[in-house]
Amino acid sequence: MDHGQYSPQHARALRHWLGWFGVGLQLTKPGIIFGNLASVLGGYLLAGSGRVAVPADLIATLLGTALVIGCGCVINNCVDRDIDRRMVRTCHRALALRTVTVPIAASYAIALGLIGFGLLWVGSTPLACLLAMVGLVIYAGVYTYWLKRRSHWATLIGSVSGAMPPVIGYCAVTGRFDATAMLLIVVFCCWQMPHSHAISVMRHEDFRAARLPLLPLPQAYRQIQTYILAFLASSVVLGVVAHMTALYFVVMLGLSSYWMTLGASATRLADPRTWARKVFGFSIVLMLVFNVSLAVLRE
Repeated sequence: MDHGQYSPQHARALRHWLGWFGVGLQLTKPGIIFGNLASVLGGYLLAGSGRVAVPADLIATLLGTALVIGCGCVINNCVDRDIDRRMVRTCHRALALRTVTVPIAASYAIALGLIGFGLLWVGSTPLACLLAMVGLVIYAGVYTYWLKRRSHWATLIGSVSGAMPPVIGYCAVTGRFDATAMLLIVVFCCWQMPHSHAISVMRHEDFRAARLPLLPLPQAYRQIQTYILAFLASSVVLGVVAHMTALYFVVMLGLSSYWMTLGASATRLADPRTWARKVFGFSIVLMLVFNVSLAVLRE
């Protein structure tokens, strides 16, 4: 049999399916998913004092949460497709380019959500599933559909959905919502505000082109500094309530103080974008270290 005559046809078919796989992956915003899974793992190991009792439960929690987050991101792409077309950073997205239709993307989101919630309900705990549902409703409904185009308060409301992943991981182990779970929400909300405001300063022209509500730069500066201080205070309280080791407090005080120094730097007046990029970049490093600390520095 002459396989050579079929190879161009097979190659085209492979490229076609790889193209659809790439579109499907892009719609879920994998960078956001992986960043949030680090927080799920941090919360899970915090509850388990650094140990994984049942690996299958951890896998179900991670995979279920990833699928629910992917569902929310696909919905976000559907709702924001007109905004994405106006922004340099997002104009290449599949829905903005009409590479995929809204009904197909919406069906994809529903499938991701159903499978994700099913995994959390069966393989994790009902509470973890409920928290994931709360996060999705806030992100896709309250933040994306309702507030994002109307008010700068959308950032604060949206931060609550961003705080759900570590709480999902924590409650997947404990099966209860307690003071530690509440403090995880507070800490992650306080972290997300400087992180998000730094993005708005970095992408100020993009946000203006999309006609999204923006804080005046002086007010954004003040909020970044205020929430960094709130992050430091709440992370210390979390450490006390969750019985973290002394090293946890040393790490959090040191890194948060450096983040505060970046936030107060005079560079924000001379070169706002460079300043915001530094604040944003360090926020990612800080959160990775924080998640590792939750996992390994409990007494």
